Amino acid sequence: MTVLPQAGTTVEIIAEPLTERAFAPFGQVIAGTGDGAGRRPFLARMHNGRTQAQPNLTWMRIAPQPLPVTVTALERHPHSNQTFVPMNGTRQLVVVCPSDAHGAPLPAQARAFVASGSQGVNYDANVWHAPRVALCAPGEFAMFRWDDGGGEDTELIELQVPFVVTGVAA
Repeated sequence: MTVLPQAGTTVEIIAEPLTERAFAPFGQVIAGTGDGAGRRPFLARMHNGRTQAQPNLTWMRIAPQPLPVTVTALERHPHSNQTFVPMNGTRQLVVVCPSDAHGAPLPAQARAFVASGSQGVNYDANVWHAPRVALCAPGEFAMFRWDDGGGEDTELIELQVPFVVTGVAA
């Protein structure tokens, strides 16, 4: 784990509803059209940057965490996208962070989104994001990523000055 030096005071963020347009700089929203039977092929950009990596489909269950949520670390996956799809309809907090020209996260520009229980997300490769946060109830998720089991699967950075998601926009 790398420790990211950061000066200044704690940044407070208000989460916004998750929409395809707002999330586009970071990846794709995975959701149906909501109008009956249908299909949305090629819904997400699936990227495998290493020939030796294998598809990793994982089930996870996480405990709920109420707001405010303090973000103390960020992660990214340099060689793969990462997809999360809710399995039990739990709302989730999705926190992302753009990078500077050298690839370091810019926590002062972090954004937070609230995904409904029928929305998943696909983070593009190299997108900094906080770990999963289930809101209101335990969350069950299917996660997909290309992994080879080595140290380059995930890059983790500890923030010396955390930021806090304090609420949800009306």
